[in-house]
Amino acid sequence: MGQASVTNDIYRGISRWPIRARVMLTSWSHRAARPVPIGRYPIVKIAFPPTLAALACLLASTLAVAQNLPQAPSPATGMDLSKPQFDTETPHYNVAGAADKAASTVVADVGGRTITLGNVGDGVRDLPPGPRAQPFDTVYPGVLKRLIQIQALVLRAQKRGLDKDPQVVRRAQLAYDSVLADAVLVREAGVGITERQLLERYDRDLGGKPGPEEADVFIILLPTEAEANAVIAELAGGADFATVAHRVSKDSSAAAGGDLGFRTRGVLTPEIGAVAFAMLPSQTAPRPVRTGAGWFVVRVGEHRDGQNPSFAAVREEIRTNLIREAFPAIVDAALADTVIRTYDITGPEGRHPAGQ
Repeated sequence: MGQASVTNDIYRGISRWPIRARVMLTSWSHRAARPVPIGRYPIVKIAFPPTLAALACLLASTLAVAQNLPQAPSPATGMDLSKPQFDTETPHYNVAGAADKAASTVVADVGGRTITLGNVGDGVRDLPPGPRAQPFDTVYPGVLKRLIQIQALVLRAQKRGLDKDPQVVRRAQLAYDSVLADAVLVREAGVGITERQLLERYDRDLGGKPGPEEADVFIILLPTEAEANAVIAELAGGADFATVAHRVSKDSSAAAGGDLGFRTRGVLTPEIGAVAFAMLPSQTAPRPVRTGAGWFVVRVGEHRDGQNPSFAAVREEIRTNLIREAFPAIVDAALADTVIRTYDITGPEGRHPAGQ
């Protein structure tokens, strides 16, 4: 076999090598010529001496055989790491029931009574609008704590036999019935609501219309009326509001010079809101405003029309309003579909109060 034939065999063998092995081989020769593409990757053509050519052939054959040998399990894992350790062929896209599974996840156990993630979710939905709008991880600890307290009290009530008390049983039944009645109202009222109805209601009430009036409000909070009057006098003498707020205000807005930014009347306390929206721009209230937190010196920068929230921001609120508007018709249908008899306290049958 001539050297040219050996070299060709080497090139064919090298084309099956891993890329790293090809790169290592190129570094062994200092007589590299122009790059020659082999397979998908270029490699430098090398003028091999016969001895090195034979060695390269042997190395190429060894690597080819090694690549075809079965891989032994890894001593660290006991698994064949040359193969996937999970099913890579069968797609798993079915998420039906995932919400129910998540809701049944147990997050606490109180004397054998479990609290699930679904219970926590229900507790969050029962919160007032403000706290309910907070991130879940913010309200979760407080809601879970309350549910744990309730379960501990339930166990205490059962030990005292209160779960058998007739009045408690009646009230528990009434609570259960109320939840069931609310559920059928929400389900039936919500099933027919379309996205078009939601958009039409948004356009009717909010779309393209100016939002509520906003005022740029500045405040200084002080503990006593005398201190507040002294600050008002200082401001009347030409002192800068922000500088004074930095120096004496006890409110968290002191760092911003007392500036609360543009606020609607509804987000301010009733006392401050009434004063702020009664003043003209760039005015300071002549008297301090008293609230439960202390005495406020109030100044207004300017007034402007606010912006209404986007459709996405109020979509659920609109849907809730449409559901509530449908309640009376559902109640009437339920009454019409049921035989009802009512009795007065003396026993004879009376009129059905719901139909009066």
